[in-house]
Amino acid sequence: LIDEGYCCAGALAYLESGEMYAAAPVADEAGWGMVYKEDHDEEIMQDDMSTKTVKITEQSTFLEAAQGKRPANGLWIGGEKYTITQTTDETIGDADVKVIMANRPKKGLCIVPTTTQIVLAMYNEEAGPSQNAGNCKKTALAFAEYLVGAGY
Repeated sequence: LIDEGYCCAGALAYLESGEMYAAAPVADEAGWGMVYKEDHDEEIMQDDMSTKTVKITEQSTFLEAAQGKRPANGLWIGGEKYTITQTTDETIGDADVKVIMANRPKKGLCIVPTTTQIVLAMYNEEAGPSQNAGNCKKTALAFAEYLVGAGY
């Protein structure tokens, strides 16, 4: 996912649970720092503009997003909140998949669930001009197509 330089980080998770089991870059486990944070408390703005402390379970928000839902307290990855901006259906090989795009200032991600896995690809615009939403999506879809072709 990160070899071409279009993504700064990536991860694989089980579709059934949303539990991540692989992250890149692997050197010094840098990928894990970008894609995962233990359950944590965050101040979430309410409709009446007050704030409320909410426990964020990133695995749950990630799984909800992969299922095409909008997590109630937002999509949280690596301790950062992302806004889901687009959900589309794409065809890769012989399979139809959902593609979920989300962003935050200067960063973004693409989620592609396959038959049994969830692909997460992330980009950081400050890492270079090749890291953008289009290249991230293209890379995530190519990896998802490889997984689908391998039976995942």
